[in-house]
This record gives sequence, C-alpha cells and structure tokens, in this order.
Amino acid sequence: MKQRILSAAVGLVVLVVVLSLFNTLVFNAAISIIGVMAVYEFCHATKISENKGLSAAAYLVTAVVPFIPRANEVDWLPVVILPYIGVLFCILLASHKTTRVEQLGLTFMISLAIPLSLTSAVYFRDTYGVTIGLFYLILALGGAWFSDTGAYFVGCAIGKHKMAPIISPKKTWEGAVGGILICGICMLLVAKLFQLAVPQFQVNFLLLILMAPLVSVASIIGDLSASLVKRQFGIKDFGNIMPGHGGVLDRFDSVLFTLPLIWGIVQNHPIVTIGL
Repeated sequence: MKQRILSAAVGLVVLVVVLSLFNTLVFNAAISIIGVMAVYEFCHATKISENKGLSAAAYLVTAVVPFIPRANEVDWLPVVILPYIGVLFCILLASHKTTRVEQLGLTFMISLAIPLSLTSAVYFRDTYGVTIGLFYLILALGGAWFSDTGAYFVGCAIGKHKMAPIISPKKTWEGAVGGILICGICMLLVAKLFQLAVPQFQVNFLLLILMAPLVSVASIIGDLSASLVKRQFGIKDFGNIMPGHGGVLDRFDSVLFTLPLIWGIVQNHPIVTIGL
C-alpha cells in the first residue's frame, strides 16, 4: 500500500506540472508521450511489437495526432490518416508471410483510438479556452479516477454481487453504485471550486448531475475493456512504470472513455459559460 500511495503522489505532482502547462505546446507533447507509452504497452501485451513495421507506424501516428490542429479551413486529420492506411497495407504486403490482416486491423484501431481519445484534452483547450477547457479536462480525469477509487473502497466494504466475475472478479454492483455517487460528488466539488476561483464561472448543475452517472459508467466500461484484453493475453498489468498501479494504460484505461464522452456531450450541451 505504501508503494501504491508513493506512486500516486509522484503521479499527482507530474499531473499538476502538466496541467500548469495546459496552454502551451508542452501539454500537447505530454499527451503525445502518454499516448505513445500506452500504445507501446498495448503492442507488447498483444505481441504486435514483434512486427517492427506495424508497431513503428503505430508509434509514429500516435505521436503526431495530438499536434494536428482542429479543422478550420483545412481538416488535417484525414491528411494524416489516409496515407497511414496506405502505409499499413504496404507493410502487410511486404511481410504477408508473417503479418496477418487481424494484426493490421488491431494496430490501426488502437493507434487511432488511444491518441484521438487523449487528444480530446487538447480539443477542450483549443475550442473552449484555457479556463473552461481545463474544467472539462479535470472533470474527465477526476470522474474516471474518483469513480474507480469509490468503486474500489465501496466494493471492498459492502460488495457482494459480482459484476463481471470472469473479466474482473473484484468488481461488484455495490462498488459500481458507490463509484457513481463518488463521481457525482467529485464533479460537483470541482465545479464549486472553479466558481470560487472564477466568480464569472456559470455552471449548469442539472446537466452536470445528469452527466455524472454517464461518466462513471464510461469509466467502468473502460476499466472492464482493459481487464478483458489483459485476461485474454494472460497478463496482470500493461506495464510497471507506476509501482503498485501498473502501466500508463492501466491508469488511463478509464480516462480513454471519459474524455471523448465529455467532449461529445459538451459539443451539443455546454455545461459552463463565463459571464461578464
């Protein structure tokens, strides 16, 4: 437990430093590094790393995506993705004796799913500005991590009914309910803190309360999805960069689902505005 707490403390310090650089390209670089590390862990877990061509292409695209500007006059994302598809098929043709189509498909999926999801953090800033963008990002991070923490402690205390005994034996329905409640409380606290820091910060608390359970459920789905991959490939953790917590992907599996969820919601139903 001491090791787990120490790792969490170090991770928190790093997070604060990264968030303090939210309005700079250093933040984009941090998202890029996190993405590459997560894809690297996934490729090693699924043995894609044994194919040097596929894994190298995946790392390169993952590193580039957070720096692709959002569409204004030109949508640059297809400019990167379409040639990438061609490169993957060239690799398949050149190594068809050892490379299977399934590997190509998995590489394509994960090398876009992870960086595009993480890049939602950059889109928050570029679309809504520093203050509102940071608020949405903290909601996504806090919603995922506090939901997970709440589910863990409530599940340990009163959990009896298994949610997914084969995929994740320790998860319980009682824990899930606890996670939803903790997630909601966390998101409300974040909103109140932002209001105290920025008096003009206007929050739609009804929408925030309605969104909290969705964020918590997305967090659970992300965690279960990662657990299923690990179980199918016979590993306990994706890595060991954070002793007691596992790898980068172990820490960000839930965030990969909460980030795009919140991005999608606020695109149509903004939660906050800054008044005059």
